Amino acid sequence: MDQSAEMPAQPGFATGARQDDAWRTLLPTDVQEAVSSALRDAAHSLVIPSFRSSRPAELSRKASGTLVTQIDRDVESRLAAVVTMLLPNSRVIGEEAVAADPKLLMHLGDEWVWVIDPLDGTANFVEGQAPIAMMVSLLNRGTPILAWILDPLEDILLTRGRGEGLTTGQAAAAAPSLRDLRGAAWIRYFDDELRKATEGRFSAVGQVTPGCKCTGAEYLSLLQGQQDFVLFWRSMPWDHTAGILLLQESGGHAAYLNRDPFRPGAKRYGLLAARSRQIWDQVWTALIEGVPDPEGLLSREVKVY
Repeated sequence: MDQSAEMPAQPGFATGARQDDAWRTLLPTDVQEAVSSALRDAAHSLVIPSFRSSRPAELSRKASGTLVTQIDRDVESRLAAVVTMLLPNSRVIGEEAVAADPKLLMHLGDEWVWVIDPLDGTANFVEGQAPIAMMVSLLNRGTPILAWILDPLEDILLTRGRGEGLTTGQAAAAAPSLRDLRGAAWIRYFDDELRKATEGRFSAVGQVTPGCKCTGAEYLSLLQGQQDFVLFWRSMPWDHTAGILLLQESGGHAAYLNRDPFRPGAKRYGLLAARSRQIWDQVWTALIEGVPDPEGLLSREVKVY
């Protein structure tokens, strides 16, 4: 399944862009196709063979304590080489590069920035379990303008540019009942008091699962209509930028739990994504409104994630 956006066929640079799409005139016309091909090439030559191998990938832990494999690093390096060749004046901010140099995050507002999550769901990958995902987004002066998510095991690829629109799966009901909604809540990462308060409200919603340990897969599930909302704790740019742009293009909504809009460079806890603004409001009211937050974790930026 490839939901890639149609791109102009002529070589060179796109022309005739809408007024709010001036960025298109500055990009190669084949940028979406080229990045899509690079993602699939990396999936077929690096990710899938290692996933299916009887020999586990070289594994270590980053300073944050999260798992990383050599495949994460190799995929990021390969994708970075491709995207910087496509746009030579651009900067790459990849998950693994930031692990080595956190100051890279200070450049998210640069003119052209690629944000790369080379292997989302590393814990699943190490265990030989699905789902896993690969994600890329392109920002222009801090604004996401292009997004890609690939499920390498199922070969499902979604890509869109800002303003193009996206239709996948079944449309969200115009006035859904809370009892009919299904979603995921990654509350295992929540502050203890917030977790207990939020978990105590789950009975108001039709179904709440603990999540699949893969942010990219959660967004694909939202986009395909397989679930209605996902409640996250951390909001790293490589985990959410691509998924939120695709979600917005499909008519969905994502915001922090104090209702502020998502910003790729913000260091914030608590993020809710939903298939529509109405569903977002319903779930926020049912699960979040009025929960105790004595340390103000939901209303301020933090020094580190």
